[in-house]
Amino acid sequence: MEDVLIAPCGTHCGFCVYYKKEKMPRCSGCGTHEGHPFWGDCKLYSCARDHEVEHCGLCKEFPCDLFVNQYDPEHGQKSAFTRAGLLAYRKKAGTDKYNEMVKKLKEQSKSTE
Repeated sequence: MEDVLIAPCGTHCGFCVYYKKEKMPRCSGCGTHEGHPFWGDCKLYSCARDHEVEHCGLCKEFPCDLFVNQYDPEHGQKSAFTRAGLLAYRKKAGTDKYNEMVKKLKEQSKSTE
C-alpha cells in the first residue's frame, strides 16, 4: 500500500469506495487533493499540516475534539475512535505495521458483512 493513500486522520483511501470507483463521485485520495476531497475541505488535514505532523497520532493534542467529531456519517462516530486506535498503533509500531493492520481489519469486516 502506498503511504500517499494514508490520510493524516488515519483513513486509508485505498479501501474507500470513492477511491476504488465503486461510488460516485470519484476521488483520488486525500493526499492527492491535499485535504480538499470531493466532499469539501478537511479540517483534520489542515490541522495536521498546521501542527507540522505527518498524521494526527503524532500530535501532542491527540486525540482532540476536532478529531473525534470529524467522521463520515455513513460510518458513525465510532469510526473516529477506530482511527484513533489505528493512529496510536501507527505511532508505536510504524507505517508498515499500520498498513498490515488496516488490511487485516478490512478483511475481517468483509467476512462479517
